Amino acid sequence: MIHLSPEARLSIILPNTNKALSEAVKNATPEQLETLKEAKDIKSLLTSVFQDKAAASKSDHVLLDLLKNSTAFKSMGSFSDTLQSLVNDLKTSSELSPKTALLENFLKNVITLDANNLKSQIASSGVFMESKFAAALQKLPDLIQNLEQLKTALSKMPHNEAKTIHAQISTLLDTSNLGKASENLDNASQLTEGIKKISEPLQKLLSKSDPLYSNEVAALAQKLDQSSGIQELKTTLSQIYGSLLSSNAPDTNALLDSIEKLLKNLGNSPSEDLKAFTHQLQSAITESDTSKELSSLLSKLNTFTNPKELVTETFLQESMANDVKSALLTLKEELILSNDPSSSKLLEQTEKLLTQIDYHQLLSHLSSSNSIYFPFVWDQLQEGSLAFKKTADKKFYCEINLVLKEYGELDLLMGLYDENQLEIQAHTEKPELKALIHEHIADLRAMLIKSGLTPRSIRVFEKNESKTALNESYASSEGSDLGFEVKV
Repeated sequence: MIHLSPEARLSIILPNTNKALSEAVKNATPEQLETLKEAKDIKSLLTSVFQDKAAASKSDHVLLDLLKNSTAFKSMGSFSDTLQSLVNDLKTSSELSPKTALLENFLKNVITLDANNLKSQIASSGVFMESKFAAALQKLPDLIQNLEQLKTALSKMPHNEAKTIHAQISTLLDTSNLGKASENLDNASQLTEGIKKISEPLQKLLSKSDPLYSNEVAALAQKLDQSSGIQELKTTLSQIYGSLLSSNAPDTNALLDSIEKLLKNLGNSPSEDLKAFTHQLQSAITESDTSKELSSLLSKLNTFTNPKELVTETFLQESMANDVKSALLTLKEELILSNDPSSSKLLEQTEKLLTQIDYHQLLSHLSSSNSIYFPFVWDQLQEGSLAFKKTADKKFYCEINLVLKEYGELDLLMGLYDENQLEIQAHTEKPELKALIHEHIADLRAMLIKSGLTPRSIRVFEKNESKTALNESYASSEGSDLGFEVKV
């Protein structure tokens, strides 16, 4: 396995290490080069790797344009075909044939495509290798942040159990081994044992339900705030009183006393008294919001209970075990030192594959999306890529660009919203493919519905039929909220 320093994640945007960027820059115009050398833009590009960008910089747009229009990337071919050739050639060398196992495992046929295989192939495609390094380094800081947030939430609860858990978290955060948990398994195991001692009583605390924090009392509190007539106020106050009789919350006795006073003097009580009680009740109920927050934080805390995942080196070994880029980089190092007569050819194939991965990494960064090559073996495929985007309002978009050996170009643009509502546009190069899709469109709808998706629209066009350019069919905006605007 290749061992990279944390700074290695920056290599995806440096011309001397990213072959895709180096190739693209060769074709830059003098004006584009002038933009790229501006210190501010280059600094922005360097410091924004793996971070959400509020807005794309000028150099981002220039580089993205260079990548998409560079002739070097117009016909990269099928990643799977190149990988298959590399594997076949490696097998002819007795020295290098043992290196084929991991690479061969990635050559899954498209007929095996299902949700789990797709997820696995994308995760191990190599496009996310550097981000795995970033995730490994962020494990312990994320845990510490989670514990600090738990402390803040627990401080809002008056229960003795909450105070006890708060003290346990403080002790855990102050332990000398906390900062060393990422270095070895013993320290990590001690830390996870401490986490379990916190999560168990926290789970018990959250399991205690009290009428004061019920949806019924919350609804009555809202109704009370909107009531005006004496009889309506009396009825609502009586309902709240009845609900709170079985409550053991610390605020309950004070609330019951206030309701009794209001009911005795409802006609004569100043409106300020009713407003004061409403505020008193709503303040007490806010603890239920704290309970929801604690429940969310507890769920996240439970993801840190595996000590192996807290140790940076162990976490990296496991996450890199099936990563194609990691395997290719290791192979590249060995080929450079190898005396095998075929090493030169094998090195060229390896470099070609790494360049394709570099291309999709850089494209992902510049377009704030997840872009990868088509990660399955398919006899009909000449080349292909996938791009996924998510917007702030939880809409998901996918663009699939394929070049098929028999039917030419096929571009699919899909939008998913409201969890299962799907819209599809297909743009075909050849009319024969359009006719074939139409012939099977009823089967496609049935399969989508069977999988839990509702196809709101499926539209098929020939490219020359479309009034707008394909890249305008789904218009994108700047920044990390990039997405496609679905035309219906």
